Amino acid sequence: MKFNQTPHLSIEDLKAHIPQKDYFIGIDSDGTVFDSMELKHKDCFIGSLIRVFQLASITHEVHQVWNYVNIFSKTRGTNRFKALILTFKHLNTMNRVKELGIELPNLNSLKHWSDSSSSLGNDSLSEYIASDISVEKKDLKVVLEWSNEVNRSVKETVFNLPPIPGALEAMDYLQAHADLFVISNTPLDTLHREWKDNNIISKVRMIGGQETGTKTEMLKSVAMGKYDKNKILIIGDSPGDLTAAQNIGALFYPIIPSKEYESWDNFNKQYRHKFLTGNYKKSGLEKDQITAFKSTLEKTPSWVV
Repeated sequence: MKFNQTPHLSIEDLKAHIPQKDYFIGIDSDGTVFDSMELKHKDCFIGSLIRVFQLASITHEVHQVWNYVNIFSKTRGTNRFKALILTFKHLNTMNRVKELGIELPNLNSLKHWSDSSSSLGNDSLSEYIASDISVEKKDLKVVLEWSNEVNRSVKETVFNLPPIPGALEAMDYLQAHADLFVISNTPLDTLHREWKDNNIISKVRMIGGQETGTKTEMLKSVAMGKYDKNKILIIGDSPGDLTAAQNIGALFYPIIPSKEYESWDNFNKQYRHKFLTGNYKKSGLEKDQITAFKSTLEKTPSWVV
């Protein structure tokens, strides 16, 4: 079998994929294969956010908002730049921020770029800053500085973090039945480092990340129309994974936040067999799992009375 493990995987690479198995399984990485969401967000993203944007006076509020946006709400797992826009939007509504008269950056240019670009990574943002003379550069340069700082912090902080055992068991079993792909919002360099360091990169055919495209774009390119939709399963821990699966008519199995190990154990004990025999959706199990998944995500921020 030919595996494409280039650290610069593009949508065109995904389009060129020819199925080797009857089944396709797209697997998220952070929060799904690795129990890394809280570590990365609380120790890497937030610290860099406070330092680069000089938000020490509202440290508590930054922690509240960033964790809500990225871990505990329906926007869990969203792209970091979109998460930054949401974070500042929420911060602007908070009494403490208003009382201190803190002027947060205007991220209109970032929003325009994030809404229009198909590749939401540092290289793409850097090219946008350099090429479009009409955009306001000051805030975007600070955003890029922050994102680069996050990547440095992740590299220095997140190591010796093993995959969840149940994820390894599932991939080892499913390799004989399905083409396995990583479909993630994490930067490609980080994904390749983490999967190589744990000697599991050979378990998947390709790794798609932040720079490759959105999860929906990746799935449309690599799987849609190439496999029976009832033989496509997306495994992830965020509403974005669910939406991407639904956008191509695929099945979804959630790795429930704070129950990652239990979710994988349950998958291996009963759900993987149900999927491979065509009974996962038919028996109503998928609907039950999605309902349980949605119930774990907060709908109202804790700071809103």
